[in-house]
Parts: sequence; structure tokens; C-alpha cells
Amino acid sequence: MPRHRNSYFQCRQFRIEQGSCAMKVTTDASLLGAWAPVEDARRILDIGTGTGLLALFAAQRSSARIDAVEVDADAAAQARQNFAASPWADRLSLIEADVRELTPDGEGYDGILCNPPFFTASTPNRCDRQALARHNDALPLTDLLAAISRLLCDNGRAWLLLPVPEAGSVRARSPAAGLWVRHELHLRNDRQSPPHRLVLQLERRPGDCTRSDISLYERHPYHTQAAADLFRPYYTRLRVGPAPDCE
Repeated sequence: MPRHRNSYFQCRQFRIEQGSCAMKVTTDASLLGAWAPVEDARRILDIGTGTGLLALFAAQRSSARIDAVEVDADAAAQARQNFAASPWADRLSLIEADVRELTPDGEGYDGILCNPPFFTASTPNRCDRQALARHNDALPLTDLLAAISRLLCDNGRAWLLLPVPEAGSVRARSPAAGLWVRHELHLRNDRQSPPHRLVLQLERRPGDCTRSDISLYERHPYHTQAAADLFRPYYTRLRVGPAPDCE
């Protein structure tokens, strides 16, 4: 039985239509958008924007000009509509292209967000558009890192949301692209679970790598206080704290 998802995702200040997108809004991607420290950024790039979620989260939290690149024509059209309907339409631009074809404009971007195609050497999705969005055959991690290195300004930071194995690959390959992992956010479903996703912060300067951890739920659907604090500016409804024993 296929999982049903709404054709839209309602936030406090904007609405994300997602009926035409192969990949819908996810909690993990929302966490990246709510957590990444973009408040002081002047120019932000969202690579593989899909619905436009990361770009819209960043627009709410910053005064930056934001470009969003998307190769899938239907997703690009939907993101463009979501941007136009938002309060920040004058700061959001949609670029329908392969990120590998982008060239730096001026000094580049001081913030780059990416929830890339995740999976390496895994069973492809039967839907071609979902396979493009979920599997990195069409955009290998080495190509993604090269694009980030080319587009990131000297003092910029990039944040990637990745499964644990792919995060290990990025750690190993990023120095060859002139990038270093300087912070890792380990994302868990609950306090008892191992991390299932990592957010890696990449910078041009080598140095120590710090680490933080966050759990999404006390017990689904009850968010931890830390997750709720991040989601509260965006989500219209939150259930927080320990779940009642009777539920």
C-alpha cells in the first residue's frame, strides 16, 4: 500500500505545494533547514531544491538573496510557484539547470544548502523521477563536492544532509575538492536509536571538527524539546514531550 502524502505542506508563514515533486517534504530536510546557521549569510544557494523547502526556510531566517537550482522540470516549476507565493518572492530565484553547469557569479555564495540524492549502489526506485531525486548515480558525490568547491566563497559554509555511509564518503573525499568537514550534526529518530542522518558543515579552511547531536522524537509523534524549538517558527502544529502512557 503506497504511503499517502499531502499535496501541500503548510508552514506558519508560507505554504509548500508538492504534488508535482517526486520527493516530498520530509522531517529530516526540515531539520536541516531549521538548524543550518544562515542568519548572517548574504547569498545562499540551495542545490537540488525540489519543493523549495530549504530555500524558503532560509528566506524566513535571513535577509539573503537566495538562488535555488533544480534539474527536474516539474519540480522546478513547482518551486518557482512556491517562491512566487511566499512573502520573500523578491529574494528567491529558481535556476532550472544541472548544478555542474553553474559558474560562480562574483565571489560566490557564502551559504550553500543541499539535501542531495542520497543513496549509492542501492536498488533504484522504479519511478525515474524518484530515482533521480534519491540516488546519486546522476550526481555522484565527487561531482557535488566539485560544484560546491567552485561555487562557495572563501569564507563560506556548506551544509549537506546525508545518510551515515555517504557522510563517511564525503569526509574522505572532501579534502581533494579543497573542502573540510568542520562540524557534524548527528540526527537520531529518538534517544535510543543510532544516528540515521548526518548534517556535515563544509568549509574551505582545514581545522578541528566539532560535533552535536539531536533526537527528533521522545516517541513518535511527540518531538523532543530541542527539535520542537527548531521547528516552532515553521510548523503550525507540534506535539512535544513524553507521550502519554495510554496512547
